[in-house]
Amino acid sequence: METRFERAPETRPERPSKGASAVWGAPFLLGMLTAAAGIVLLGATFFTSMVTIFFIGMMLVIGGIAEIVAGVRLRAQGGGPFWSFILGGLLTSVVGILAVVFPGAGLASLTLLLAGFFFANGLFHVITSVMDRYPQWGWDAAFGLISVFLGISVMAQWPTSSVWLVGTLVGVGVFFRGIAMMSGSLALRRGIRQVTA
Repeated sequence: METRFERAPETRPERPSKGASAVWGAPFLLGMLTAAAGIVLLGATFFTSMVTIFFIGMMLVIGGIAEIVAGVRLRAQGGGPFWSFILGGLLTSVVGILAVVFPGAGLASLTLLLAGFFFANGLFHVITSVMDRYPQWGWDAAFGLISVFLGISVMAQWPTSSVWLVGTLVGVGVFFRGIAMMSGSLALRRGIRQVTA
C-alpha cells in the first residue's frame, strides 16, 4: 500500500521585489542617517549654532542682492517700487554681512529673538485656551506655559544661552526629521506588503 503526501500550498505572502524594497528602504536609511546627524549636532551645539548663523547670514546676503537686482530690473522696465527694493535689499545685505562677520553678535540677537518668540507664542496659547475653553484646551495651555517658561529661561541666561539654544533647536529639528522619515518609510513598507499580499 503506497502512501502519498501532498505538499500544502504556500501560505506566506510573497516577499516584495527588490524594486519595492528600494522604495521604502532608501528613505528609511536616509532617515537613520538624518537622525544620527541630529544626535551629532546635539553633541556639538556651539558648532551647530555658529554654522547656523553663518548660513542665515549668507542667505540674507543672497536675498538682499536678489532684491537689489529685482529693483534695478524694475527701474529698467520703467515702473514699480524701485527705492523700496533697493533700500530693502541693501538693509538685508548689510544685516547678512554683519551676521557673517560678527557671528557672536548675530547669534546673541537670534537667541533674543527666539526667546521673545517663545514667550509671546506661549502667552498667546495660554490666554486663548483659557478664554475659549475648547475641547482638550488644557494641553494647549500646558504647551503655552512650557513655552513661556522656556522664553523666560532663555532671556534670564542671555547672552550665555546663545551658545547652546540655536544649536540645540537645530539638532532636535534634524533628529525628529529623521525619525519622521523613518516612520513614513515603515508605513510605506506596510502599504506595499498589503498591496502585494
